[in-house]
Amino acid sequence: MTAVGHLPQKWEMSPVASCQDETRSLRVLLLTVGLGVGGTETQILELASRLQARGTDVVVCALKGEDVVAQELRQRGVRVVTLKGRGSWDVLVLLRLAKLIRLIEPDVLHSFLFFANIGARLIGRLLAVPVVISSYRGVEVHRTGVRALVDRMTLGLADAVTCCSDAVRGTVEQNLRLAPKKLVTIHNGIAFDRFIQTTPFSRANLGLHDQGPVIGTVCRLEEPVKGVSLLIEAVAQLAAQRPALNVQLLVVGEGPAGAALRAQAERLHLGDRVVFAGLRRDVERLLPLMDVFVLPSQYEGFGIALIEAMAAGLPVIGTDVGGVPEIITHQQTGLLVPPGDAQALATAIERFLLDGALAQAMAKAGQRDVCSRFSLDRAVSQHETLYRACVSKREAVNQMRASSRTSVMR
Repeated sequence: MTAVGHLPQKWEMSPVASCQDETRSLRVLLLTVGLGVGGTETQILELASRLQARGTDVVVCALKGEDVVAQELRQRGVRVVTLKGRGSWDVLVLLRLAKLIRLIEPDVLHSFLFFANIGARLIGRLLAVPVVISSYRGVEVHRTGVRALVDRMTLGLADAVTCCSDAVRGTVEQNLRLAPKKLVTIHNGIAFDRFIQTTPFSRANLGLHDQGPVIGTVCRLEEPVKGVSLLIEAVAQLAAQRPALNVQLLVVGEGPAGAALRAQAERLHLGDRVVFAGLRRDVERLLPLMDVFVLPSQYEGFGIALIEAMAAGLPVIGTDVGGVPEIITHQQTGLLVPPGDAQALATAIERFLLDGALAQAMAKAGQRDVCSRFSLDRAVSQHETLYRACVSKREAVNQMRASSRTSVMR
């Protein structure tokens, strides 16, 4: 493992040159809070490894310690540094971040999630990093309190802000009062082959019954944000109203609400009709076991799990929140239901289960749609274009300032 105190004195990186030379490599530092399993962390994994494959010098840094995605990054040959931060407001971690930045001298410092954003803006500007870019991933951007104040006070230090959906972009613009020209929407992307060409598990592998349709979801078990308790309630209603269907529920993921959700399933007498598969890194082998995929979130910045399910050819149901409507076109590529409505979820699930032709038609339309709009290569190219544009703009500004100083001296 690599901590900042054990870094080599020099990284083997491309020589510094003007970014106006489109052939030279950029140096990019991707900064995040942690590298556990999650949507943001998975996107960093894919972005970093693919940027590096295209010739960009990439280092990924986490404010916290080691975790699963850090190991996967190294397996792909990406350099990873963990700063061993303790607690949310560990000021000392900023000193270690400063040491790392001085060592690698990045052209671009791109941060993800609140504490990484704040650290990147403060230390990045203090050390004159050419380009500092922040990122927002959720629609629940802080409106009040200390975090909101710190966010607003430092946001102007960023050269650009990437958002994973137009919904998130609108929230940032409204709540943090940022100029629209600094905001860029770059939708998350996935590698479609992973979900189209796969060897699925058998139902027995997961403890599912041979008979009865499987409703599935993939998410962090965090309530009420992810709405899994509402999905369990919807499945209980469906089981009571349509007992002949023998409906089952497969929940993939883990989180702080796991124990409470398991207890809820028992309390509603679902028992062996609900399987909690835990945290998995082989979701592509679980999706084919599902007959209908549901994302019941109360808040959702984007919904990468929806794209994965649609790429796998599943009929999908999502709540009409955040970035979900940017993925699902209601009645064409899937179904949208109001958030917090278990009965609406149950009705939508029942509609797909009772009308196989409709489910298949929407699944096929959804698969075509996401494959055309949400490719990982497209997302990486958009990041690459943004990085080069920002660095070129910064260099042009620096050249103008240098020319002005020269004119004054004359």
